[in-house]
Amino acid sequence: MKKALAAGILLIAIESMVGTIFPQVLSYETLFGVASLVLIGLAIITSGLAVSGSDQRANYHSETKEGRTARLKMAAAFFVAAIPSILCYLLTVLF
Repeated sequence: MKKALAAGILLIAIESMVGTIFPQVLSYETLFGVASLVLIGLAIITSGLAVSGSDQRANYHSETKEGRTARLKMAAAFFVAAIPSILCYLLTVLF
């Protein structure tokens, strides 16, 4: 999870640079918001939350415990990487 958090911090640094270079075209709210939504969307897709109950049950019974653990770790990493962008988005919107 430390690597995912470091990747999220690196992402907000890149977003800040892009926002500084193109202030007339892209606002900080847009950059941080889009990055947050993309990362949370990837977390939802990789975790399998976007499928119906019968599909979840079929996936649970057809995959191995190691595969399930790896999939959930990947989803958690995407979510942890989104946390810095979410915080920066909230800071730019509130202040």
